[in-house]
Amino acid sequence: MFVENYRLESMIGGQAQPVIPYPKISDEDWQTWKAFLPVKSVLLYKKVLLHNSKNFLYTAYGIPPDACHEIVRGAGHFEEIEVWGKRQIRKDPIAVGIIGNGERYLICCWGVDKLIPFEKIKSRSWVYHIENFGVLLFTSEKFWLSTAAATLVALTYIGM
Repeated sequence: MFVENYRLESMIGGQAQPVIPYPKISDEDWQTWKAFLPVKSVLLYKKVLLHNSKNFLYTAYGIPPDACHEIVRGAGHFEEIEVWGKRQIRKDPIAVGIIGNGERYLICCWGVDKLIPFEKIKSRSWVYHIENFGVLLFTSEKFWLSTAAATLVALTYIGM
């Protein structure tokens, strides 16, 4: 199991860096992450994380122990923590901390295989956007209803 921890441990002049020790996710980067990992599989609230053990996350959601440790460690900084992943497969999910004003911070990423670097994900983000659009289109009830209606209209027109 590979786990990447994004906690910032650096000190400058004897003072701690930021109040939140995780990197902020820009709006542009968040769009890339959402295209790569379109499914919010878990939503955790600060109270739940602070009052349960790390084993709770592993048992309830299958989150590996190292990632559980980092999520619980970061729980005090965030109102909510979301886990984002792929549909039907567990490919490099991420834990994202959210503060009151909606800003997002990257807590950790994990996966069975070697993790895909974010720069590679970013360079291929257009592929993930197209893939997600196709999945949404083919699972949409409106798409199939409008296709059936168009087919009936076409058959009626041809029959006349």
